Amino acid sequence: MNKFNKTKIQFLKLIKNFAIVFILLISINANSQVSTGTYSDFTLPVFGTSDTFNLFSYLDDGKMVVIDYFEYECGPCWGYHSQHILTQFYDLHGPNGDNTAMVVQICTFSDADSAKLTYNNGQSLNWLAGVTYPTLILPDDKFYAIFGFLNTGTPTIPRICPNKQYTYEHPTPGDGSTVSANYTLAGLNNWLYNECGVSSGIETIEKSIAIYPNPLNSTMFIEGMDDIKYDFRLINILGQEVINIQNNTASTIDVSNCSEGIYFAIFELENNVITKKVFVKH
Repeated sequence: MNKFNKTKIQFLKLIKNFAIVFILLISINANSQVSTGTYSDFTLPVFGTSDTFNLFSYLDDGKMVVIDYFEYECGPCWGYHSQHILTQFYDLHGPNGDNTAMVVQICTFSDADSAKLTYNNGQSLNWLAGVTYPTLILPDDKFYAIFGFLNTGTPTIPRICPNKQYTYEHPTPGDGSTVSANYTLAGLNNWLYNECGVSSGIETIEKSIAIYPNPLNSTMFIEGMDDIKYDFRLINILGQEVINIQNNTASTIDVSNCSEGIYFAIFELENNVITKKVFVKH
């Protein structure tokens, strides 16, 4: 080996070692890094289906979007994923919940397939088991446009508000055994309601319900429940049920047979309960 080639090899090794150290430094700093910005739109195929996922279609619909960027070999990624916090959040706020948020997981390894996403390196890291939200695979030609601009490693989970503003940080420090406050279920709920300002459908209905007149005489008039099917109960101050109407859609309820006094009008819909205090006076 001539002197030139030997020097060249040493130089390449030096560059490689420098790159490794640089990446490690980024990973260490990223554990406490919090970044914000404006997200750009993207559309990617949904893994295992013929559907596509378009980011802005959910944001423009007034929903908060949570993106879980992961690598199928990433231990801290699995540490957070295996706690199923995003699954719980999706069940509460996704299409089968109050429909105020969307969750999607994106594998940043473009070679991901069913085998790699369900069993890797002799470990049962099944990224698809129990996951009801979409899984996407990030192709190489879109890596920097979609994920690379974040300038961070995985796991990274941006929280994107309907106004396209995002905040991201690492959900777990170290090995993923503990969870940062913003990535607990309570933290994500706080972000949804207080940071993004998204109101649940039930909260909107509750604010819009009006009962009049109050005190009631013979008829209770209800506003804000148009075209909504609900179960209705009227409970007196002793806890006794005096009216029970299932699958109600009417905007009036007869209370002429109710004694004078204080009552609680209870509306039950979508596994939620809304209670209003009313008075009856003939």
